[in-house]
Amino acid sequence: MSGKRSSLEDLSRCNSTQVCSRWVDIAREVQAKGGVAIIQGDRVEMVLLSADEYNRLTMRADLRTRVDVTAQRAILDRLTAQFDAELAALQEPGAADRLDDMLASKGQGSVRAKAGPSY
Repeated sequence: MSGKRSSLEDLSRCNSTQVCSRWVDIAREVQAKGGVAIIQGDRVEMVLLSADEYNRLTMRADLRTRVDVTAQRAILDRLTAQFDAELAALQEPGAADRLDDMLASKGQGSVRAKAGPSY
């Protein structure tokens, strides 16, 4: 099979009748070029791939899935750490009294409020 990867537009095209009547030729072309587009009218309905090309594509998709899961895990770990820090601050001695004082001030506190990092 060629090392060059073809786009769908670059693939040879044949209809289902040609696949049946010229199977050996089509199979050779798939091995040489990586795939053949099977058409119905003017529209590509499917692509016939070599087993090697199919395995390469599925392994690549699996790798992308693992990378996505790893990235999602990193984001989740960061959010968990941020939540744990916020929870720890709320559990400090006197936190309930400070919260009660802030709510009782009805926005008239002595310190001007600042927007957080998500603002």
